[in-house]
Amino acid sequence: MEVIYVNEVNLRDLQVEARDVSMALGYFDGVHLGHQKVVETAKRKAMKYQLSLAVLSFFPHPKSVLNPGFEVNYLEPIEQKIEKLEQLGVDVFYVVEFTMKLAKVEAAAFIKNYVIGLGAKEIICGFDYTYGAKASGNAETIQDHVPPHIGVTIVDELKWHGQKISSTLIRKYLSECRLQEIPSLLGDYYKTKYCCKNGILPNYSLPNIGEYKILIEKDDTISEAIAKVKSKKKILLQYEPPSFNSVLTIKWLEKIESKPY
Repeated sequence: MEVIYVNEVNLRDLQVEARDVSMALGYFDGVHLGHQKVVETAKRKAMKYQLSLAVLSFFPHPKSVLNPGFEVNYLEPIEQKIEKLEQLGVDVFYVVEFTMKLAKVEAAAFIKNYVIGLGAKEIICGFDYTYGAKASGNAETIQDHVPPHIGVTIVDELKWHGQKISSTLIRKYLSECRLQEIPSLLGDYYKTKYCCKNGILPNYSLPNIGEYKILIEKDDTISEAIAKVKSKKKILLQYEPPSFNSVLTIKWLEKIESKPY
């Protein structure tokens, strides 16, 4: 998969080089089942019309730019998002740098320059997608901003137990320690990466303070272990790491309930 970082400086050159794509739009934090439905829909369009499959997203999160000092609780860093999109068969991942200048781009201009301009022949987004200055563009307006030969597909809401599958709901379940329900939203248990020297890598969220059953993945081996979450950024592992500088993948299974004495 080709990862292309887009900004105001290189946009014009990228437009000249852009290949024809079926493009999925969204932020895709966590790449949960709702996001996967959008990407799979774009993939079917790509196969039907012999296009490459592209995803267009942003970094950093718009809220962190529009509200300086606001701490975004990312589910995962962009590197893990890249891994997941590649596994879904994405050919091109456009990462648009979100800036105050971009935030002022009107909705029609955003679609023209950053979507159609980057080769979109088919546009796919979720029902709640917004774009353009002050989020003035949405799924209902995209059709107004594209020429007739560009296809637009809006993907319906995906629910689980009556609730919209969303990054917000996954963060809520992490906070409430409801880890066993998360695979129904993500398609797998929640994962974080952990450096034995420096701790949890940046831009992950952790479950609330407590003790948890986990699986540790390292070099194609899987080990059971226990993790104690001490704060939003710090955990302690009851595990003998293979080396001090090792980076481990932690799969969060369930909270260990304290036994009353």
